[in-house]
Amino acid sequence: MDNLYTPDKDSKNIAAITHIAAIFFAFLAPLAVYLLKSDDVFVKETAKECLNFAITVLLVYIVLGISIIGISLMPLLWLVTVVLYVLAAKGATEGQIFRFPLTWRLLQ
Repeated sequence: MDNLYTPDKDSKNIAAITHIAAIFFAFLAPLAVYLLKSDDVFVKETAKECLNFAITVLLVYIVLGISIIGISLMPLLWLVTVVLYVLAAKGATEGQIFRFPLTWRLLQ
């Protein structure tokens, strides 16, 4: 994304809502936004980053579900995920694309 591009208020709001909706709807919210708002560069990039993170978290949940120790770590993963989504939403309202740490970036 071009450093000179400044998203408008609607784009920032949609991007923030995408992150907050991902808390409740996992990868479905960012996928819907990614497919429906592909004309807005900021929203598309934000939704793509959010979707990559949601898929990574889903895969980690699957791996954790295999063992008892992993299952006991799921609440901690949920808490970290929620905090990261809130930080990403805050960044989106400021016009920044939040880069989630330790994310497998399937969509480039």
